[in-house]
Amino acid sequence: MSPQNFSSALGAIRHAGSVFGVLLTRGHEVIYQDTTIPDSRVAELVSILDDIGYYFEQEKRNPDQLSFGYDGGNLLLQLRGDLRMVVFHHQADEVDDVAKASAAFLKDYGMNTLVESWVCSKAALA
Repeated sequence: MSPQNFSSALGAIRHAGSVFGVLLTRGHEVIYQDTTIPDSRVAELVSILDDIGYYFEQEKRNPDQLSFGYDGGNLLLQLRGDLRMVVFHHQADEVDDVAKASAAFLKDYGMNTLVESWVCSKAALA
């Protein structure tokens, strides 16, 4: 996935409905951030996301999304393996639409990563 396609796809989510922030992580690595949250708070959030994923792993549960309301907005967390996508939005009733858009992005991103890995392994064998 080219950097332009990557940013464009995430930007489309960012501009859907009342979305006011998007964060994509792999483990503790921040892959993409478009939020107004200070970097220190992002690092704290990434650590908490990792703890949430670990908790569900330990409980032998495998949710693909979680949604939370908080004072000031709503947070949708998409979980795909070691990928975590957080979408901050204002209106709780649009969570299904936000979830569909972010899930579609994660599927595309995962497939692209898989194909790139396959192509690299084929090139290494040649």
